[in-house]
Amino acid sequence: MKCLEEGKLEVSGVTLDTETEIESKLSFSKEGDNWEAQSTQDGSLVVALDCTQDEAILSAGKSRELINHIQQLRKGAGLELQDMVEVFFCEEEGVTIVEDAVAANVAVFEAKFKGAIPLPKRFAPDWAVVIKSDIVDVGGSPVEVAICRPSVAVADSVPGAALGVFQTLEPNDLKVGQDFTFSVDGTSHTLKEGKDFFLSAVSKVRSTKAVSWLAMP
Repeated sequence: MKCLEEGKLEVSGVTLDTETEIESKLSFSKEGDNWEAQSTQDGSLVVALDCTQDEAILSAGKSRELINHIQQLRKGAGLELQDMVEVFFCEEEGVTIVEDAVAANVAVFEAKFKGAIPLPKRFAPDWAVVIKSDIVDVGGSPVEVAICRPSVAVADSVPGAALGVFQTLEPNDLKVGQDFTFSVDGTSHTLKEGKDFFLSAVSKVRSTKAVSWLAMP
């Protein structure tokens, strides 16, 4: 490249004019299959692109797969755009492909499904009502995905006698930060939203820090 800047090239004692006597063309010698390159016809310009798929790209692709499966489940269930659901998934033992993808793209799922971030099935309330489920493929791994009716989640410390009450309630029956008072077998209980019970499984997981990747907003 220095000879092009100086305008001349000396070969065996002969000086050549690089503008009139030498024609130069750029080319790209790639190493590996991850490179793609394209040059102009006159060789004056070469564009090289590294097509290596890093973990972020792969994770985003798996997230799109999961989003598509959830949308198909919603469509199959006849849900409208405004219908809210909770999403839970179950992977084979020892496999965390979907959970890792969700963990790396929380903001994407939160925006796409209005806060209903998909969660591992272990966080679903026992009384969650499944609207539709299916075993699908995400990143080459089978995973069961279920869309459920929104339900109230309770803290693990809530006494068993109170669980039956929350099974009958809808999240819309309660408010954020509310103190909810009720009686079971003549005993009065007052429980607080955000501490003892939650308006969604996502809220519970966030508040209790059950997983490191779902932090408080």
